[in-house]
Amino acid sequence: MVGTLELIVGPMFAGKTSALLKKAREFKDEMVLIKPSFDTRYGICEIKTHDGVAASAFNLSNTTEILNSPEINNSKAVFFDEIQFFTAPLFDGNIIECIQTLRQRGINITCSGLDLNWKGEAFEIVSQLKKVATVVNSLKARCAKCGEPAIYSHKRTCSGSDIELGASELYEPRCAKHFPFSPVYDESDENLPDPNQRDLF
Repeated sequence: MVGTLELIVGPMFAGKTSALLKKAREFKDEMVLIKPSFDTRYGICEIKTHDGVAASAFNLSNTTEILNSPEINNSKAVFFDEIQFFTAPLFDGNIIECIQTLRQRGINITCSGLDLNWKGEAFEIVSQLKKVATVVNSLKARCAKCGEPAIYSHKRTCSGSDIELGASELYEPRCAKHFPFSPVYDESDENLPDPNQRDLF
């Protein structure tokens, strides 16, 4: 039987990696976690959420490593974190074709990652995977300006780089009203205090 493909997508700080690790821990059969090789924020062979929950993972840089891995081929499920980064120049090979090959081998796939970059543009890998996914789970974060549901990842300091790893020191979630690249952006609200720090009285 062809394996399933589940996507967990959303902005920074929406709980995507937490949801991925929860599914992996609940899986009762052989499984493998994979992360992009250049993401060493929390260690070389470890996936870690922003709140500190961690798990061991394969650190891979090309499709040949994935398709030829005995551990992966003996697994019933493979979990990919930060799937948007499995692309050139960071990764060699077509990850979409790779995932479809694994599915043809009967392996269930779950991928988590950003669906939009810091400019609000769609990541091509995630867009393509959505077309063939069995299930798409879209998560939201809490806007750093107003506390409303957020679907965007705002880059707090603009270095000009399209791909730049970071956490809260570099990115924060924003709703459409407070996202600079949104057509409904309200610049007058930029000086609002952090909703987590406001006086409740």
